[in-house]
Amino acid sequence: MLTTGGVIALDGNSFGVPAQPSIAEALAALPQVTRAAGFGADIDAAHEVMLAPGTRQEHREAALLAWLEQARPCSFGRFVARIGHPSGARRRKGLDLCWILEEDLARGHEHVAAKVWTARAAWKRRAVKGESSAFLIVFSDRRLAFARPSRQLGELCRTLAGTYLSECAPVDYETVYAEALPLRCADGSVSLFKAGTRLLYTGAHGGRWYERRIPGGVAISVNSPGHYARSLGIRGFAPGPGAASAPYRVDVLVPRGIVGDDAGQPREGSSGALRLDCLTPREFSVSDPEHGWSSGLPIGDDAVLTNPWEPVGAV
Repeated sequence: MLTTGGVIALDGNSFGVPAQPSIAEALAALPQVTRAAGFGADIDAAHEVMLAPGTRQEHREAALLAWLEQARPCSFGRFVARIGHPSGARRRKGLDLCWILEEDLARGHEHVAAKVWTARAAWKRRAVKGESSAFLIVFSDRRLAFARPSRQLGELCRTLAGTYLSECAPVDYETVYAEALPLRCADGSVSLFKAGTRLLYTGAHGGRWYERRIPGGVAISVNSPGHYARSLGIRGFAPGPGAASAPYRVDVLVPRGIVGDDAGQPREGSSGALRLDCLTPREFSVSDPEHGWSSGLPIGDDAVLTNPWEPVGAV
C-alpha cells in the first residue's frame, strides 16, 4: 500500500511528498537474521536494555550513549575527541536525540515525519545558540535491529531517511546530503555550516560497512565539525592542540551495500569520502567542495531553518 500526504518544511513552506510505502508493511516484509547469531558482545549487551519490553526512556538512552562513547562509530566523535570539548561538560549536552520507537512506526509515515520535523527544528534552535552540533535520530525496533541487509531494508532506510531530509525526498543511494546548521557569531550575525549525514544500522555488523553498526535498529547521524569548532570559540573555549589537523570524513547518507550486494565496493574508509581539515583559516568560494564546512554562509535570522545545500553524488 502506498500513502501520500503533505509536509510542512522547516522554513514554514508546505509541500506534497511522493507516495510512500506503508512503514508497517515494509517492517513486516524485512528478512530477519537468526537472533542467536548476535552482533558482538557490545551491541548484544546494549540490546538487553534497549529492546527489552517496558524499558524506560532514560535507561534506553543511557545504554545507547554508553555504547556511543565506547564505539565512536562516526568520524565526528573522533573529531571531538581530538580537538577537545569544554572541561567538565557532559558530551550529551552537545548531542540532541530523537527517538522513533515501535509505536511511532506503527502510526505511519506522517506521524514519524512530524515527530522528526519537530525534533529537527528544536535542534536547530539550540544550534544557533551554540548549544548543540550533533543530532541522532534513532529508529529503534526489534525488526529493524535484526533485519538482514537486503533490498527491502535498503528501501525502508531510504524512506526513513526521507522523513528527516523531507526537502530531498525521495533519498537516493550513494549520495551525499548535507544538512545546514545555524550559529550566531560574536558580532550577532548568523552563519550556516554544513553538517554531514550518515545512516547507521545494526546489520552492518560483520560486513564491509562495519563502521556503520549501531544497536537498536537504524539511526541517522548528523553533525557539523565546523559549527562545533566555531561554537567553542564563541563560548570562550580554545580547541585542543590537535585541532588544526583534525580530519573529518564526509560520506554518503545511504550506502548501496545496505541491500546486501556490496561486491566490488571499496571497504569503508578506503575511498569515496571527502576528508576535511575543518579548522583551516582559509576562505572557500561557494563552488569549492569544502565551502560551508569550516567557514559558514552568512544568512538572515529568517533563514535559520533553511537548508540550501544541494545533494551531490559520492565524492
